Amino acid sequence: MITRVRLKNWKSHLDSDLKFSRGVNVLTGVMGSGKSSIVEAISFALFGTFHGLKSRRLDLESLIMKKPEKKARCQVEMDFSVDGRGYYVKRVVERGKGTGHAEIRRDGELLNVNARSVTEEVVRALQMDYDLFSKAVYSEQNGIDYFLRIPRGKRKGEIDRMLKVDRFEKARLEMLSVRNKVRGRREEILRVLSDMEKEDTEKKMDEVKAGLGKLQKERDGLDVELVKVRKGIGKASERLLEAEKIEAELNQTKVLLEGAKAGLEEAQESLSRMKKRFKGKDLKGLEKDIGEKEGMSVKMGKDIMEMENSIDEKRTVLASVNNMIKMCRENLEGLEKAGAKCPVCDSDITDSKRKELMGKRADEEKVLMERAKSVAQEMGKLSAKRNGLEKDKHGMELETEKLKSIKGEFGELEDVKRRGREYKQRKGELNERLKSLKGKLKEVGLEGLRKKEQELVAKESEVMAKISGIQERLSDKQSVLKELEGRKALMQKYIKEARRDEKIMENLGSFENVLKITQDELREEFLKTVNIILGDVWDELYPYGDFHDIRLAIEDDYVLQLKELGGWISVEGTVSGGERSMAVLALRVAFSMAFLPNLKWLMLDEPTHNLDANAIRQFSSILRDKMGLFAEQVFLITHEERISEGVTGNLYRMERDKSKDEPTKVVGV
Repeated sequence: MITRVRLKNWKSHLDSDLKFSRGVNVLTGVMGSGKSSIVEAISFALFGTFHGLKSRRLDLESLIMKKPEKKARCQVEMDFSVDGRGYYVKRVVERGKGTGHAEIRRDGELLNVNARSVTEEVVRALQMDYDLFSKAVYSEQNGIDYFLRIPRGKRKGEIDRMLKVDRFEKARLEMLSVRNKVRGRREEILRVLSDMEKEDTEKKMDEVKAGLGKLQKERDGLDVELVKVRKGIGKASERLLEAEKIEAELNQTKVLLEGAKAGLEEAQESLSRMKKRFKGKDLKGLEKDIGEKEGMSVKMGKDIMEMENSIDEKRTVLASVNNMIKMCRENLEGLEKAGAKCPVCDSDITDSKRKELMGKRADEEKVLMERAKSVAQEMGKLSAKRNGLEKDKHGMELETEKLKSIKGEFGELEDVKRRGREYKQRKGELNERLKSLKGKLKEVGLEGLRKKEQELVAKESEVMAKISGIQERLSDKQSVLKELEGRKALMQKYIKEARRDEKIMENLGSFENVLKITQDELREEFLKTVNIILGDVWDELYPYGDFHDIRLAIEDDYVLQLKELGGWISVEGTVSGGERSMAVLALRVAFSMAFLPNLKWLMLDEPTHNLDANAIRQFSSILRDKMGLFAEQVFLITHEERISEGVTGNLYRMERDKSKDEPTKVVGV
C-alpha cells in the first residue's frame, strides 16, 4: 500500500505532501491542475520512468518546475508497504545532470543509492517491473482502452510479455535453432563418414600390417646376420691385434737397432777426437805439468800479497806526508792573516819574524811535496808489477784448468771405449731379435688378417645399411598405420557424435514440445482466470441488462467480447463508447487481479470518459461498495465531481490558476 507521496518542484507542484490509505483515493480538479503529475511521480519514484519519459514525449528536465520560478532540481519521495515491511524511495532530478540522486530504505535501513539498483530493489519487493505496472496497474489518461489500441495480431505477444510466457517462446525458438544446428552438424558428420567409408580404411590397415610383418621378418634375419658378422670381426680383431703387437715389437727393434748403430758410431768418433787432443801425452805427464803450474800459481799469489802489503805501507806514508803538507799550508794561511800576534803561541811578532816563519813553512812544504811525489811513484811501480803478476797468475790458472780438463777426459775415454763395446754387443742382439720377429710376422700373415678384418667391417656396414633402410620403411609403414588407426578412431568418434546428435535432436524436439504445451497451458490458464474475474467484475460494474457477460476470447489473437441475447460480439464492433469504456475498465481490473493477486493496486486516470450519468453513478457505487473486493488500494484521477461519492480513502482537490502560472495547491476534502 502507498501511504505517502511528497513532490518538490515537480512540474507544477512546488511542495505537495499527500497521504493515502486503503480503499479508493481520488485526485480531482480541472484540466492542467496537476492531477496526473502525482501518479506519474508515483511511477517515477518506483521505476525511474513513466509513459511520457518512456515514449520520449518528455525529458527529465521537463519534470523540474519552470514557472513561476525556474528551479534547479526536483524531488520525489514515496512511502509504501509490501508484506508488512515499510519502504521509502527518493529520487532527485538536477537540471543539466539528470537523476542526481536515488535511494531506497526498508524499515529505515538503507538498501541502495544507485538509480538502477534502486529500481531493481523496487522490482524485487513488488515482484513487478515497469512494463507490468504500466499495463496491469496504471492506466494513464485516456489509456484505459490500451488493450484495444494494440493492433490485432500483436495482442498475444503483448500479453505473453506481461505473463512472461514470451520467455517460453524465445526458449522454444532457441531450441529450434539449436536443433537445426545439431541437425546440420549431424548431416555434415554423416557426409564425412560416407566419404571416409569409401576409403576402405580397414582393408588398408590389413595391407599395411602384412607389409610390416614381412619387413619385420626381414629385419630379424639381418639382425642375426649382423650378430654373426660382428662375432667374426671380434675374432679377426683379436688375431690382428696379436699380429700388430709383433709388428710393433719389430718396428721398435728396428728403432733400437738404429740407435745402437748410431751410438757405436758416435763412440768411435769421440774416441778418435780424444786421441787427437791428448797429442801423445799420458796421464802421468799431465799430472806433473798440473803440479808445476799449481806451484807457480801459489808462489805468484804470495808475491802479489807481499806487493799488496808494500803498497799499503806506501799508502800510509803518503797519507802522513799529505797531512803534514796540509798543516804547513794552514800555518802559512794563518801567518798571512795574522797581525802583530803569533797565531800559534799568541806572542808578539814582527813582520820580519812572520816572513822568516813563512819561509820556513814554505821550505818544509816543498820538501814534503817532494817526499809525497817520491812515495807515489814507488806505489805506482809496485801496482804495475802486482798487476803483471796477477795477469800471469790468471794465465797460469787457465792453463792448469785446461790440463785438468784433459786429465778428466782420460776417464771419459775409458767410458767411451766401454760404451762402444756395449753398443756393439747390443747391435748383435737386436739383429738376432729382428730376424726372429720377421719370421713370426711372416708366419701369422699380417696383411691377410688386415684384409679379412676389412672385408668383415665392410660386410657389417652393408648389413647395417640394409637394416637402416628396412627400419626407415618400417617407420613409414608404422606412420601410415598410425594415421589409418587415427582415421578409424575418428570414424568411431563421428559415429558416436552422430548418435549423440540424434539423441540430442530427439531430446530437443521433446523439450520444444514441452515448452509449446506449457506455453499454451499458461495462456489457457490465464484466459480462464481473467474470464472468471471479468465475469465477476462485469456483474458489479455494468448497470444495464443488455450485455449480461464479458470474456476475453482467442480468434487467431485475443479479442474482448460482450454477450447479448444473440450471442457474443466484439467490443470493437457496434457497442457504444460508454459500453466500450466499461468493458476495458473491467478488463483493466481483471488484468490487475490476475497478474498481481498479492499487490492489488489500481491507478485509473479519467476512467469515466464516455460514461453516461447512470453509468457514472453505478461506477461511483461500485467504487464505494465493491472495489474493495477487487483491489486493496485504488487511485482515481478524475474531473468528475460526482465520482467523489465513491471515495473510501483520501480525496484531494488540485487547484491552480494557470493564467498566473501558479503552482498546484493540494486541498484535502
